[in-house]
Amino acid sequence: MRIYLSILCIILLGCFTSTAQVFKTGVVLGISGAQVEGDGYGGYNKLGIIAGGFVNTNLSEKMSVQFDIYFINKGSFKAAHPDKGDYDKFSLNLNYIEIPVALRYNYHKFKIEAGLYYSKFLSYHLEDEFGERQVNQYPFKGYDFGGLVGLYYQLNEHFLFNFRSKNSIIPIRDFENLDQNVGILNKLFNRGWYNVDLNLSIRYQFGKEKNAS
Repeated sequence: MRIYLSILCIILLGCFTSTAQVFKTGVVLGISGAQVEGDGYGGYNKLGIIAGGFVNTNLSEKMSVQFDIYFINKGSFKAAHPDKGDYDKFSLNLNYIEIPVALRYNYHKFKIEAGLYYSKFLSYHLEDEFGERQVNQYPFKGYDFGGLVGLYYQLNEHFLFNFRSKNSIIPIRDFENLDQNVGILNKLFNRGWYNVDLNLSIRYQFGKEKNAS
């Protein structure tokens, strides 16, 4: 945990010390809509926060590489509806420190990105209609590893808007798949539970961002 906090501190310190000529740094704040493929509940209903920092550098006029580190909530949520006779409730909150690395292609005010991420598992909270539950058998793994695709829109010289779609490549829990092979990874492998999330964030970059022609 301390190593991730140290990296984040270095990024934030760079916000005030970088010349912004080779490496650009900044802060990120956003929301995550998440679900867990394999848990039997669909929909991006678990809302969470994203907060951290980033650093990027240009590889060429059109290409750049982006490195992030932030805290993120993932998980799954299904509300009960007693008025409709539905008492089934499921709430899973997963906390991670996440490190995505992505290549970005610049086109005017847009940037298209693709890459990989690694997340360090911090904690969880699981609750259903009977109250809080502890996961003793088939525990959550200490990490999450997956792929991402995304799109940036440059609002002005400092602010950028980012949309990302992310999916685990390996299961976060080797538990019985409850979705009856719904989802491409479980259709192919039927190995357990996978994180799937959509991220919306606003990013403030220290140093001016130039439009690519």
